[in-house]
Amino acid sequence: MRWYLQNLVQKFNAKLGGVNGMVSLARALTSSSTKDDIFMFFGADVTHTTCSRDKPSIAAVIGSVDSTSTQYASRVGEQYPARGKISLEIIKDLYQMSTDLLKLFAQRNGCFPNKIVFYRDGVDDGHFQKVLDHEIRALQNACKAFYMNNPLPKITFIIVKKRHNTRFFVRDPNTGNFNNVQPGTIVDTDIVHPQGFYFYLNSHAAIQGTSRPILYHVLYDDIGFSSDEIQSLTYYLCHSDVRCTKAVSIPAPVHYAHLAAYQSRDADSYDNDRRSTMGGDFDDDDDLIQNMGSITLQEVETRLIQLDPSIQDTM
Repeated sequence: MRWYLQNLVQKFNAKLGGVNGMVSLARALTSSSTKDDIFMFFGADVTHTTCSRDKPSIAAVIGSVDSTSTQYASRVGEQYPARGKISLEIIKDLYQMSTDLLKLFAQRNGCFPNKIVFYRDGVDDGHFQKVLDHEIRALQNACKAFYMNNPLPKITFIIVKKRHNTRFFVRDPNTGNFNNVQPGTIVDTDIVHPQGFYFYLNSHAAIQGTSRPILYHVLYDDIGFSSDEIQSLTYYLCHSDVRCTKAVSIPAPVHYAHLAAYQSRDADSYDNDRRSTMGGDFDDDDDLIQNMGSITLQEVETRLIQLDPSIQDTM
């Protein structure tokens, strides 16, 4: 009962604008940050229902809006695929969404962030170039349009991959049994891609079963983080989720984006039992594969979801 009440009070406090805990940027960042730096954290995710125009994909972008990086606001939109094709993973309206969140940050803090860290969930390796061509460029263009003559922020863009088959274990020398690794375990050598900025982070303690580490790929790094800095920052952000007293498996901005996408879909009267990633207008797997490769960004129609003003700028 105690833990239940504690969790409930945490959620109440967060909903009312309170702060449950803060990430110590000074401890995480040693060389890439100064006391004058103003950070803004983004998280983004796209969830898919069925492959039809009746059930569009939901794209959610989350941004921190206070100096402590504990309060977030969301922007959510629908993405309708062309008839007979599946939707893309790319967020088409990222320019508008990120512009709105940048404006809200400036309104609440009276200044512009000079460093932006963007965590993007759910992108396959085959979409990395599309993310570079569209999403990172959209974020850069949003900054150019909003900052006008002010110095532009430096951006670091990180892909968060949950779906993989890699697991880590540690052997107990006394019993010979294999157990989960400790929270905070990082693997960034030997098994990661030698030509990219990759690392595995197991940030949480599994309640039961095998813990699943998260694979992070730093796709774009204008800030110039060292490996230790970006790994520490990511680990610290896993502790800042207002819904939990312990570290979660992914950074708070990504978790919030995932929740915003699912909750917005439910709020728009989508059926909970239609949460498969495939189905709808396709007759067989060959059609699915053919259409998966042929869809373009121009064929995707979008609509931003307008939430009630009382909750639009809160989480």
